[in-house]
Amino acid sequence: MRLVGRRLLAWLYSTRSTAIFAAIPAACAFGVWLSWVNDNAVLREKAVAVTAGLTSDSAKISAINHWVYRNQGFGKNERFFLVAALGPTPNQVLELGGDCGDKSRLVSAMLWQLRINSGLAQIFPCQDCGPIHAVVEAEYEAGRMVVDPIWDVDYPTGDGKFLGIQELAGTRQGREHVADLQWRSGAGDKIQLMPESDATFDFAVAVNWQKNAFSRAVAFALRWLVYDPTHLLRPHFLEDPKLALALFLFIVAGMLLITNFILRFLFRVAARKVQPSFPRQPPGSIALGFHDKRG
Repeated sequence: MRLVGRRLLAWLYSTRSTAIFAAIPAACAFGVWLSWVNDNAVLREKAVAVTAGLTSDSAKISAINHWVYRNQGFGKNERFFLVAALGPTPNQVLELGGDCGDKSRLVSAMLWQLRINSGLAQIFPCQDCGPIHAVVEAEYEAGRMVVDPIWDVDYPTGDGKFLGIQELAGTRQGREHVADLQWRSGAGDKIQLMPESDATFDFAVAVNWQKNAFSRAVAFALRWLVYDPTHLLRPHFLEDPKLALALFLFIVAGMLLITNFILRFLFRVAARKVQPSFPRQPPGSIALGFHDKRG
């Protein structure tokens, strides 16, 4: 009985500890989330200023792309927030610039502040090759359009519309458009350095669904739900380190709380099993015993 009692006390202590530990990631998540909200305010102010006077989404997307191209340099941004593997935040790219992936991250973040759905897309030179370039695909009033903030390029059709990845894949339209821009630009213009591969979208994807077993399982689930995963825009949290960390910490806190509830439930069940039980005596048996002792 003593051993069982000690185990139950340890179990109860563990449930309290779990609840306390859940508060730690929850508090951290709330702090990161507040920092993310403050960052968004800066991005929103800049995005609104850049697109002032523009009415169509396509015009706003092109304006944001052009502004990010001209903002700061093009070298890899080495800054990060807490976790180096997540890369720089959009605000850090705003401050110091970055490469194609960094600037695309900033373009997408600024478009989100204007309530324009967008996401990064990676360009692969072949089916089994690694990514060589990153661009942004955004939704505008007539569909989707690709913008490239490292080269200041979008892909118009000539009738007021623009091309997205699906329209550019399997064609030479991207390469021909870049060749035309190079022919019309000056010899010292940066566009002269743009390789054809950066405008080839045959293997461009928002998410590399073949990356690992988990991504393949998610792609299978999406297809089972009758949704083509190749049409999915890249989830915003994948390119926003603070948002990703806040979501992760909230999930950890939630899992700890669920664990706490489960442990408490199991504790109650176990406590009932070890409660002492006394055999019931028939009516009058106690009184009978008392008279026997007196006699």
